[in-house]
Amino acid sequence: MKKQMLLLLVLCIAMLLPSTYAFSQEAVTWTEEELEFIKAHPVIKVGVDPKFVPFEFIDTDNEYKGIAADYIAEISKLTGIQFEIQKGLDWPEAYSKALSGDIDVLPAISKTSEREQYFLFSQPYYYFKRVIVTRDSDSEISGLEDLEGLTVAVQKNSSHHSYLLSKPNINLSLYDSVEGALTAVANFTERAFVGNLATTNYLIKTNALTNLKFIAFEAEKEQALHFAVRRDWPQLVAIINKAMITITTEEKLAITDKWIDVESTNDLGPLLRTIAMIAGLAAAILGVSVFWITRLKKEIAERQRIQIDLENAKVVAEEANQFKSSFMARMSHEIRTPLNAITGMAYLMKKTDISPTQSTYLDRIAQASTNMLSIINDILDFSKIEAGKIELEITSFSMDQVIQEVVNIVSYKIEEQGIGFRLSKDPSIPNWFHGDPKRIEQVLLNVLNNAAKFTNKGEVSLDVRLVAKEGDKYHMTFSIKDTGIGMSEDQVKKLFTPFTQADSSINRRYGGSGLGLSIVKNLLDMMEGTIQVFSTEGEGTTFMIHLTLPVDREREQEYIDKISSTHFQGVRTLVLEKTGANMNLIEKYLSAFGMHCELTSSQASAKSMLEAADGKFAKPFDLFILDYDTPTEGGFEFLKEIKSSNRIAKQPKIIMLIPMMREDLFDRLNENGVDIGIGKPIIPSVLFNGILEVFKLKAVSASQPKENKEEAEKVYGDNIKVLIVEDNKTNQLIARSLLKQAGIQSIVASDGKEGVKMYIDKNDTIKLILMDLHMPVMNGYEASEAIRKISSSIPIVAMTADVILGVKDKCEEAGIDHYISKPFDPDRFIKTVRDILSEVVDDPGHEETELDTEAGIRNMGGDPELYLEVLKEYFKENSDTLEKLDSAIKSKDYKGAAQIIHKIKGSSGSVGATSVHSVSREFQEALQNSDARRISILYKEFLNKFTALMSQAGDYLIKMGNS
Repeated sequence: MKKQMLLLLVLCIAMLLPSTYAFSQEAVTWTEEELEFIKAHPVIKVGVDPKFVPFEFIDTDNEYKGIAADYIAEISKLTGIQFEIQKGLDWPEAYSKALSGDIDVLPAISKTSEREQYFLFSQPYYYFKRVIVTRDSDSEISGLEDLEGLTVAVQKNSSHHSYLLSKPNINLSLYDSVEGALTAVANFTERAFVGNLATTNYLIKTNALTNLKFIAFEAEKEQALHFAVRRDWPQLVAIINKAMITITTEEKLAITDKWIDVESTNDLGPLLRTIAMIAGLAAAILGVSVFWITRLKKEIAERQRIQIDLENAKVVAEEANQFKSSFMARMSHEIRTPLNAITGMAYLMKKTDISPTQSTYLDRIAQASTNMLSIINDILDFSKIEAGKIELEITSFSMDQVIQEVVNIVSYKIEEQGIGFRLSKDPSIPNWFHGDPKRIEQVLLNVLNNAAKFTNKGEVSLDVRLVAKEGDKYHMTFSIKDTGIGMSEDQVKKLFTPFTQADSSINRRYGGSGLGLSIVKNLLDMMEGTIQVFSTEGEGTTFMIHLTLPVDREREQEYIDKISSTHFQGVRTLVLEKTGANMNLIEKYLSAFGMHCELTSSQASAKSMLEAADGKFAKPFDLFILDYDTPTEGGFEFLKEIKSSNRIAKQPKIIMLIPMMREDLFDRLNENGVDIGIGKPIIPSVLFNGILEVFKLKAVSASQPKENKEEAEKVYGDNIKVLIVEDNKTNQLIARSLLKQAGIQSIVASDGKEGVKMYIDKNDTIKLILMDLHMPVMNGYEASEAIRKISSSIPIVAMTADVILGVKDKCEEAGIDHYISKPFDPDRFIKTVRDILSEVVDDPGHEETELDTEAGIRNMGGDPELYLEVLKEYFKENSDTLEKLDSAIKSKDYKGAAQIIHKIKGSSGSVGATSVHSVSREFQEALQNSDARRISILYKEFLNKFTALMSQAGDYLIKMGNS
């Protein structure tokens, strides 16, 4: 409304003023020379800056747009001249061609004394502000005078370049594009940049350069845009000026109105009232009228300049986000796809007959791929954190398992550096917590990898300590200490800044993205944790991560019950370990298990102690824990000596502690009489499980288990196939080979259209579809939607390298049930496929025993008769349980169903039905939360397991009754 009133008042004033101030268009009077020029030059070549938004730019449809483009269109209508835009050039190229005469006109350019040597300039038609751009943390630059003595980034051949050439005390760093110069400032390569506000603001938003700020200078001096014409064509300058004069104020406002919203600016009430008063007195006081008209034009121009920046920032925000998301998706997909081929082929190669050396090379290939993937994940995580869209997935998890996975991954870096590693965990810290294990693992891995990377001699250590306990909350500190290069105080201050490392040489010497510790800080903030850094140059660094987590009381109690129900008190143990720290840890861990032990670091002493325990004067040792590296000649040679001694009355069970990265020793355990091997560093739950295995009289290797060939040879039959829809031949080969090893038949389609046709033809045998998302002809989303019109039940699994936010939601919209990220872990890939197939078909390769009678008897203190009585009562008590449960579920009496499951959960663990116990715990939680979707899934799983359990319990009771 204000805009219409403004235009109405302006027109009223115009009617009262002399014709020299009229806003209406008048006929153009061309000179004979000008008419001759127009006739001789019907087409003019125009050079443009393709990124000078909003003044001129080439859009995504390759169209020339912007304020200058609209003025050219008006001039073309008035003169009949065709302006031919020379596309495909960047600004320096366009400017260079204009200098050489290959281009006739530059339509959006500022006038400088240097440029006036080469071009003739039209009258100005637009004004803009010049600004300095620095990082938001730079407080030393507040004006042009602060740039003296510094090197300043500027676009080559721009008006700002010419302007700064007149400042001899300012050094220049020239860039072909504004975008490149701004990125250099954001990445600390350059200190400052000089350019115009509108274009700079647009590019900062588009490229998400959030750490930059503007500083305006020369506030009273405006920069103007002109048409620059080759010097031998003065007629064209005159033609342009005449044409510009005939463009009315209303038409100029309309051009600007395409790019800004006049109504959204400041209140013009006082100004409009002033104009109205002038309009009434215009006839009497012409001079005052002229003054206020000039004032009005300046005000409008000023408002337009301000508004164009504000509106442009608002309009481009969504475009910037879309551009960023598109870039992240493309980058992720393009890098992850070949990584999937590398990791998959390495995995398949390890399944063949290869030498240990070749196996080592393959491990290094896999590790290098993992490192590259971690950099990609860092960038994606940083993007999510920056957008505020990263989320924690809170679940129950084992702290020991997290530590073990972290140690397994970082061990490669430790070995590569040739340094030591120590681990200690306070035995008073529980094992089971609620939290996000993947994010905790990511935090520890980032810091540990950094510690190893910057340590060339000495060691890295991880110490987990309990600081305080507050109800169910445990306050813990993870101390990661290294003896590496250390840091100065200034370097520590910059440690958590994105894309920044201690100094410029770090990246060249050690590599890395400079994002890891920034992500660590953000993740800890999300988990309400903190991180401290203490460092001395040349001596090393200590990171202290403080984290508070609530304990999972139920699962922790199960863990404690398992320890307390295991009668280790009478087990006499001898430990031979040369390292004092490890010796103390083992003693603490064994004490927590209720065991007592004798400790020694001398192999001679250990041999004497074993021989002295001859059964007459001392009880023989039941367990011997031996560090492989402690005996001078190695653990195996020492064991041969022990076993050959005729003075040892009873040979103890033997656990050998294996050094990091010596997996080859695991293959030699059985031949040397070792019952079990445990990799160092020692983790409490791993040691406990190892002792359990030993006293079940099983010799178990702790190395990666070999794939069971008989299991791999089992097939699902000709009527059960997996359809692989994938255009990449290498990925096809990997997926088919992995499925074949799992005994699963597959067929392949090379694009979405072929996949849909194949499913239509063979839907009776296809039980699962693995769908790539990016394919020619028809992509995965379109193919999934087409298949969903045929079947609503066939499981579809997306296989994609896109891991950005929104892809999973898009998959769900297309009817895709599951999601596997590339590069995928082969074992997890096979497990995912098998788990899904087990829901739709009977899996012959996974028939499980639900009743572990041996475990049940152990739970009864080793009394088989007592176990038999308890199992009889369990079987009798639950004979009608499924009927009651079915009734409760159908009537949606979830509270009653939860009570039934709670009762089953408690007794199932006692009789040795651990699988039923486990699913009951999840099922009860879903029932208590009235989670209908999870209830539906878990009810089916519970029915299958519980029915099998009751059948196996009945068979066992019949068998024992007849024996």
